[in-house]
Parts: sequence; C-alpha cells; structure tokens
Amino acid sequence: MDVGHLFNAIKKQPSLACITYVDLASFIRRASLLKNDILQPQPQRISVSHAPDVLPDSVTTFLATSLDMSSDTVDNLWYIVKDLVWELPMSAETSTEDEVAFKIHGHKLGLVERTLYPPVKTCTNPDCTAWQHGTLLKKEEQRRIVVFTHSEGAKPAWTVHLKCRECNTNYQFNYSVKDQFRTYYSSIPQHIQVSDHQFVELNLAMHWMDLMQIA
Repeated sequence: MDVGHLFNAIKKQPSLACITYVDLASFIRRASLLKNDILQPQPQRISVSHAPDVLPDSVTTFLATSLDMSSDTVDNLWYIVKDLVWELPMSAETSTEDEVAFKIHGHKLGLVERTLYPPVKTCTNPDCTAWQHGTLLKKEEQRRIVVFTHSEGAKPAWTVHLKCRECNTNYQFNYSVKDQFRTYYSSIPQHIQVSDHQFVELNLAMHWMDLMQIA
C-alpha cells in the first residue's frame, strides 16, 4: 500500500478523521514491535506470512490506552495498516516515547518493548506432522532476562521458548533442542545468549571484539 492509498483509506473512516500523523506513525511502530505477540494467540492454522485480521485483546488495549484511542478506532486502523505493519522489519531499538508507553500501559498487560522470540514460527523438523501441516508453534515458556545493549546499557526483557506439541522440539532464541541435541540456527542472531537469563546485543559483542584487537 502506498501513502496515497493509505491516507485515502483513513479518510473514509469517520472514527479516524482526526488521527494525527504522529499517532499514525506511533501506532504502526508499536504494532510492529508486537508482531510476535499478535501472532502467538492466533489459531494454529493461520498463515505466518499474512497479518491476522483480529488483534489480541491485550494488544488492542495497549494501543488504545497508549495512544488515547477507542478500541473501535484501533480495530479500524489495524484493518487498514495491518499489511504494512506485517511487512516492516522489527526494530532492534525502541524510542524513549515507546519505552515510556510500554512501561505505563504495556507491562501490566504482559507486553514489553523487548521480547526475544525464536526466529521460526512453525516446526522445522521434516519428520514431524506439525511441519508437514505448517501449524504454528503454540506451547510457550516465558523467562525474565537482562539484555546488555550497546547504546542503552542493561535492559529488562523477556525471552519466549516455543515447543512443538508433536515432536517435542524446544525452539529457543538462538537454537532448538531435541533429544538433548542442540542445533543453532543458520542466521546470525541480533542477541547472543551468554547464560540462562542474560543476552548480549550483537553490536555490543562486536564492539568488545574490536576493543580486544586494539588493546
């Protein structure tokens, strides 16, 4: 969707007539930060490549309270911008404004600005019936963690493990575990796990390596 179509669609909705550009940008940015939280409560057979039609109640409430909108306004705006939100990459950093919004309105709903999910949303075991059907990983375990960042210091966060109900593979942020065998993902993660409850941002780890080479 281009900018012209976006604003034309907004103009056609009476409840969105007074929305400001700042609020629109904040809505899109915060919804993008919550894509994993939006996807996780959805039905198992939903496609991970398309935005869901309906937001979870917690996300609707957070967007409504943090942006001073009604729930109906949030629903109408989501219907218009959902595909745009789904196409946007998730930012590794959040603005100060967003951090305050999550602290005031999100934490009590179980939503935080930094949650580390596995990079896969469906089972990757080719021998598993869940992989064959492409069903979402639904069984989850949450842990409180500390993320050490390059620009913001130590930040509180959550990490989420997803478990396949069929083959019992446990998908964590950096790797998966099956039958006590750990398999790391092929892509380079933006955060590196250094202990059960501590992660280091990739930029910070690279900075440490640079300092060691010139020391």
